[in-house]
Amino acid sequence: MLKKPLKNTKAKVPHNAIEKRPGLWAVLFVLIWAGIFNLLYMLADYIIPYGLTVLLGFMLVYPVCTFVLCFKFAKHNGITPVMPFGIIPIIAAEYVLIPSVRAIVPNVLVVTGFCILFGSGMGNIFADRELLEMRKKQKRDKKLHEDKKYKKILDD
Repeated sequence: MLKKPLKNTKAKVPHNAIEKRPGLWAVLFVLIWAGIFNLLYMLADYIIPYGLTVLLGFMLVYPVCTFVLCFKFAKHNGITPVMPFGIIPIIAAEYVLIPSVRAIVPNVLVVTGFCILFGSGMGNIFADRELLEMRKKQKRDKKLHEDKKYKKILDD
């Protein structure tokens, strides 16, 4: 038997949470990045303290993870100053406050800066411009209260 198609079978596209609150997601991305960095640091300094661990961790895994996180964030939100101004102070503070970070990775600030720059730049190239403009317009309309529909008082 043939079944009748259901009415209203049009699937609703869920809004991406990253699109709704880019500042919140930037903080989450920075925390994920800090977790990856500290996990690699603990692995290289305390768990497997060999030169190969440092080489693979901080010259391969760390730059790739930093690049990918910045790329994903910039692809969904464009270039925002939240990512670099969140990541660079954290890495600088760890670099200054923890002496063994300075001993293990002398160029971690330079690698971080380049990965943020290139990751954010590449993500911005592949970003959806129409979506970013629409989000800016929605944000501006909400700020100016123009997003509210006009309702005639006399019709009530």
